[in-house]
Amino acid sequence: MSGAAASGSFSMSSEAEHLQRLRQWLRAELEGLGVDRSTQSALLVAVGELCSNSIRHAYEGRGGQPINVSVRGHEDRLVIEVEDFGRSFDPGRYVEPDLDALPDHGVGLHLVRRIADSVSVDVRRERGTRWTLIKYRPGRGPAAPQSADGGAPPAS
Repeated sequence: MSGAAASGSFSMSSEAEHLQRLRQWLRAELEGLGVDRSTQSALLVAVGELCSNSIRHAYEGRGGQPINVSVRGHEDRLVIEVEDFGRSFDPGRYVEPDLDALPDHGVGLHLVRRIADSVSVDVRRERGTRWTLIKYRPGRGPAAPQSADGGAPPAS
């Protein structure tokens, strides 16, 4: 199977109280895609951080603004997108936090980058930011061992 195995989307407005509904939806989606509990928990943290950043930075705390999250499950990976329509993220201004200094900001994005296997950000839009996270399924990523025919090894 080369296409998307399953996909879902969730829309919320930019109030922190909606993050709980987002987490419930995302956990159900990931569970339906056969994602193990540990990976589910990590992805809940990553998506929650991106949505919190949208609320705090893109919308500067203004409620009632749209945030969209989508999940696509493929045979080898999960693709999660988080999109807002506020002030765009400026990659040039982001400074990786010094974790030894107990930073008060920048840790969320650091966590997102540690959790996902790939993170890309699209800020070349009319408004807002779209984050795309890729999380490979166990044994299916680019670093996975290959079988003699060039494909992924058989599942055990």
